[in-house]
Amino acid sequence: MKGITSGILAGGLMFVSITSFGLQAHPLEGSWQLLSGEVNEQGQQIDYAKAQMQGVKIISGNQFSFISHKDGKFYAAAAGSIKLEGQNYSETPQYASYAPMIGETYRFVFRLEGNLWHNERFADGKLVERETWRRLP
Repeated sequence: MKGITSGILAGGLMFVSITSFGLQAHPLEGSWQLLSGEVNEQGQQIDYAKAQMQGVKIISGNQFSFISHKDGKFYAAAAGSIKLEGQNYSETPQYASYAPMIGETYRFVFRLEGNLWHNERFADGKLVERETWRRLP
């Protein structure tokens, strides 16, 4: 259920606030900074620290967006929908700087430890990506 509140502020400015009642944000909601990770790209293992990979991911409702750079230069960006079921998290980019990502679904198993989000992605039973993110204030 949504509630709408409105009022007049000093100086005659009107405000409108829409709030949701009974809906709880999921645990991944918020802004995240990439701390570490590794990915297997086309048979080559890439350590994010060695590649100087940095990134930020924002999750709001059932949407995500991220931007990253590698060695100080733009690397990738994407945005799209997410699905969260228990400890399973998936992203399906609808927009991406790398066109083959669009429409693909990337499935992760995740766990939260305080302000840290750890996730792992598998393909054919093999670990292909591991990341650790820190929640931003």
